Amino acid sequence: MPLREKASNACAVDGVFLGNGGVYDNFMFKSVKKAVIPAAGRGTRLRSLTRHMPKELLPVGAKPMIQHTLEMYISSGICRFCIITSPRKPMLKAFITGNWKPPALPYHRDAELYRKLQECEITFITQDKPRGVADAVSLARDFVGNEPFACTMPDCLLFSPTPLAKQLMAVFEKHGQNVIGTIMITGDDARRFGNVGVLQAERLDNQSFRITSLSDKKREPLSVSPGAVIHKGFGGGIYLPEYFDMVELLRPGAEGEIDDVPIHQLLISKGKLLGALLEGKAFDAGNLPGFRAAVHYAGRRM
Repeated sequence: MPLREKASNACAVDGVFLGNGGVYDNFMFKSVKKAVIPAAGRGTRLRSLTRHMPKELLPVGAKPMIQHTLEMYISSGICRFCIITSPRKPMLKAFITGNWKPPALPYHRDAELYRKLQECEITFITQDKPRGVADAVSLARDFVGNEPFACTMPDCLLFSPTPLAKQLMAVFEKHGQNVIGTIMITGDDARRFGNVGVLQAERLDNQSFRITSLSDKKREPLSVSPGAVIHKGFGGGIYLPEYFDMVELLRPGAEGEIDDVPIHQLLISKGKLLGALLEGKAFDAGNLPGFRAAVHYAGRRM
């Protein structure tokens, strides 16, 4: 597989915020060919499991989370990846490049995965310190260029006959706007998800919504009243390159990390964020209840 590697402390600021009516509004991209995969986080919600192994390598259904993500993108027709990693995760790069042999990692070496990856272009960029998801994504600005890009967190797992990215692409190709995945959650499912990204939205068609509000991250667990259903963001999205301008707009006022939630909220304030209602079984495997549920579900599918 063609490999590129870059270490970076920050994203170069070479763009301007376009706002409503910016040049990106005039483009209708027919396809998405690039994906940014943020994988530099510390895995703090799974601290008991991530002391000795990156979260992205924790096995779900006999293969690591990151493999689910890579296979999802390849099945969706995307084969150019920019993976944002951390100096603390040499095992993650070793797995993706195939530079390991059992029993170094707790699964079999999947020859079919590496055959597919040989046909992909993979760029590695190092985020030297944890500065948040949006900061990590911003490091991929040169990789993305003036194109739309997909971005999914590896711990967002969707088991579905139609890959997550393909479902997002259907809405993106129809409307030509930034779009994130969304799911409907009832009380029984709430424990599997973090308490962030609860939505208000206006339906556009059977699969699409215009998002009008998105909640901040909260410390308390997500809860849903008996019989109620909440609409929640899930699984990343497809973004126009204006994403990077918005990161730089928010950077001066950011304290510590720059998360993706303010990016989404800024897009919403300008009427520029849609939601795609995802079909399938969703798991936030970045928290312990969600990870256990994903492992159990994947094991039953096997």
